[in-house]
Amino acid sequence: MTVTEESVEGAAEKPKDWLGQSIKRKEDDRFLAGRGNYIEDIDLSNMLHMAILRSPYAHARINSIDTSEATALPGVVAVVTGELLAQHNLAWMPTLSGDTQAVLATDKVRMQGQEVACVIAEDRYVAHDALELIDVDYEPLPAVVNPFDALEEGAPLIRDDKEGQTDNRVYHWEAGDAEATEEAFLEAHKIISVDTHYPRSHPSPLECCGCVA
Repeated sequence: MTVTEESVEGAAEKPKDWLGQSIKRKEDDRFLAGRGNYIEDIDLSNMLHMAILRSPYAHARINSIDTSEATALPGVVAVVTGELLAQHNLAWMPTLSGDTQAVLATDKVRMQGQEVACVIAEDRYVAHDALELIDVDYEPLPAVVNPFDALEEGAPLIRDDKEGQTDNRVYHWEAGDAEATEEAFLEAHKIISVDTHYPRSHPSPLECCGCVA
């Protein structure tokens, strides 16, 4: 018997674990019977509901936001804008790139679907009805819809709110010996350049992100 055969025999005698075998599912019964518990199913006493108004434009200046009709709708508790958040020092949040991003847009929207205002109401239906009563005066601006156009010289500057920002790069990063790298390319027998494109994918969950606070 070889060492490899002995190792395989020993492995076969070990108790089964979670790897390398099918695991019996325990949650199927409740889902198949309609007993799954989702955020939509949570109903607490005096619970309020929030709906968010999002920008239809990829890049636009916000001239004004009129929330008077939405605020007057029966069942609406509050209509919140970026200007209101700024009064409480809550207008900006940190991002992974080390800068900040508006919680609710104020002067401009910088992507389609960016949050512009939110409605808090006694039920979700009133909250969504109130969104349609918010009047936002947008001034559409030139937009970039792919990273290649965004990097072109003279491309519309999206984050013009960042001090010293002159292009659409998130951050600049350098490592290694630039001179040695350039020399290596000059002496290379062949240089291969590849553009890689990743397809879009969507997991299609039964329930999207949400929370009860």
